[in-house]
Amino acid sequence: MGVATVTELKQSVSVSGKKMFRTSLSNRHANEWPPTDVSSDLTVEIGTSSFALHKLLAQFPLVSRSGKIRRLVAENKDAKLARLALHGTPGGAPAFELAAKFCYGVHVDVTVANVAMLRCAARYLQMTDDFSDKNLELRAEAFLRDAVFPSIASSVAVLRACEALLPAAEDVNLVARLIAAIANNVCKEQLASGLLSRLDQSAQLKPATGLVELDSPGPAGDWWGKSVAGLGLDFFQRLLSAVKSKGLRQETVTRILINYAQNSLHGLMTCRDVSAADKCGGVTDTDAVKKQRAVVETIVGLLPAQSKKSPVPMAFLSGLLKTAMALSASNMCKTDLEKRIGMQLDQAILEDILIATGSSCATASPTPAAAAVQQHQTLYDTDVVARVFSVFLNLDDDNEEDGGGGFDYDSPRSPKQSALVKASKLLDSYLAEIALDSNLVPSKFISLAEILPDHARLVTDGIYRAVDIFIKVHPNIKEAERYRMCRRSTASG
Repeated sequence: MGVATVTELKQSVSVSGKKMFRTSLSNRHANEWPPTDVSSDLTVEIGTSSFALHKLLAQFPLVSRSGKIRRLVAENKDAKLARLALHGTPGGAPAFELAAKFCYGVHVDVTVANVAMLRCAARYLQMTDDFSDKNLELRAEAFLRDAVFPSIASSVAVLRACEALLPAAEDVNLVARLIAAIANNVCKEQLASGLLSRLDQSAQLKPATGLVELDSPGPAGDWWGKSVAGLGLDFFQRLLSAVKSKGLRQETVTRILINYAQNSLHGLMTCRDVSAADKCGGVTDTDAVKKQRAVVETIVGLLPAQSKKSPVPMAFLSGLLKTAMALSASNMCKTDLEKRIGMQLDQAILEDILIATGSSCATASPTPAAAAVQQHQTLYDTDVVARVFSVFLNLDDDNEEDGGGGFDYDSPRSPKQSALVKASKLLDSYLAEIALDSNLVPSKFISLAEILPDHARLVTDGIYRAVDIFIKVHPNIKEAERYRMCRRSTASG
């Protein structure tokens, strides 16, 4: 395998900020590069690529610029050392080729696309000013200082490139510096222009994934929030923690989380509705499922503190809960989401609380016994909804700004009574929906119907309709249960 001609060399060294340098070593001949008539006396191997170079050529000082190569040559007892393996070079053959060109005096453009791998390669090859003035490390650091760190877009692009350069990018402290630069610049922009405004309230439930579709492009500055949606989970978590610690507005943090969830969970197998549940039986706990589960749990951990005035849209919380259940996320994660939904229940619609039963995508094919149990499962998880309504009813306002505790029913027009009435209408719609399930036992239906106090329902039409549907679908229920349901439908109001 050979190397490039001088013409190819000069044409290839200039790299744009949008396209990484790509080697074409398979089309090269060993005696055509470097640009000298002196025969090569050192071949450097990196992966499947090899470079025919020189150890001690004065006018092309490879050894004098690279401390690592100098040391390896000096330590080798064989004076005829002809091959070196540098397979650990960060960035591989493309990074080493640019570094070699730099050593040979060929002009190399340092760009946003290659600066990360050049900086890491410079550390690995020990191309510092200790061995040669104005060496590659200094050149890369100057570009980072002048062209990358002052720019949010450039810093995000270089940060994304660092993910393929670990742990080298951490060793040169590049990741931490990029995250700090992004956080500082984002918060400076916020202070200077106020470009991060209130969260768009026109968020709509995205039917395919249960996440959120934003109708408008959002406030200025969301561009960078969307640009970090492609980061790996670890980098994203570190970056978001950094911008939060710098005082980034919570509305903006929420938008970034929504963007990241949409990007990371896009195409997630939909097991959250009845029609799709049967398709999930053969899905195992794959690496992809584990990764998505980690994304959900991390996003929930990064949400703002639980509050009735949270900027997180209900549709997003509902989508996260359904996704968490589908992926068998931790109980802590699901409980957190249930509490958040309960605290904002007056903002929910029926679709937000229709949560399918047995929708886990992380289970293997069921055994015959398990399949028999599944045949008698209810369509919807009523236990989750019962817990959500319990949270709503037991809200303690001691920690809220308006003070007081519990719900205030003194005035029918009070905000708390109004929220309770909305919740009652939501519950009655839910009861009417689950009443169609022939596997739903009367005790589950009754316990949900009785979870709200009598005065929560100003009218009884909703509960009466739900009870009527249930009795028609379940004609063989006990007389005592029938009486209890009918009493509930007439006692309310």
